[in-house]
Amino acid sequence: MRIRTVARATTEDDPAAALAAVLGRPFPGIELFDRIGDTVFFIKDHEARYVAANDTLARRCGFADSHALIGRKASEVFAAPLGERFEAQDLKVIAEGLSIRGRLELHLYPDGGEGWCLTWKEPLIDAAGAIRGLAGISRDAPALSTSAAVSAALSAVLAYIDDHLDQPLRIPELAARAGLSPFQFDQRIRALCGLSAGQYLSRLRIDRACDRLRHTGAPLSELALECGYADQAAFTR
Repeated sequence: MRIRTVARATTEDDPAAALAAVLGRPFPGIELFDRIGDTVFFIKDHEARYVAANDTLARRCGFADSHALIGRKASEVFAAPLGERFEAQDLKVIAEGLSIRGRLELHLYPDGGEGWCLTWKEPLIDAAGAIRGLAGISRDAPALSTSAAVSAALSAVLAYIDDHLDQPLRIPELAARAGLSPFQFDQRIRALCGLSAGQYLSRLRIDRACDRLRHTGAPLSELALECGYADQAAFTR
């Protein structure tokens, strides 16, 4: 079995070892992800450099294996504009500690073309509570790629929701943004997440609140408004 990361050295030229050392744990399970053809897996350090990845990701980006990704950023691995978009997303997760859960976005498919996927990213926290990097996966969603225009519109609306959680968000208005009826919008959200559109909004707000509570000392009244609740009482409920 290949061992890809060793937590002994902490030199600047070995970012994988450095991150494993500060986290106090290695990166288990990478070999498992090598065998899942529809999912890419990665771990990145505080500068958004790859310190571990599965071979699935490497092959899709035109590299022989995952070792070639180590020390690179997304902008050095993916062609524009995907690379710049992923790197900006990485840096935001690391800076703010806000997780990404099932975001619909474009990625590279095995044939080298772009296709839709669902992405999860979680900040990696050390024993002192500092953010030291992130871990993530992107899972292919080929059924969505058969309707590219609708998927692009839906992706844009989901990104809009994520960026405007502090504002009132009404299902009919969001559906109109996607060029869908409220029923169609709800059905697509259910197909993606197993939740109704209303439940999806509630989950996003609660997840955002949990992330902010972990990484900030802001008062509850401020967090309530930031997460789209009318006041602290509504947030508490």
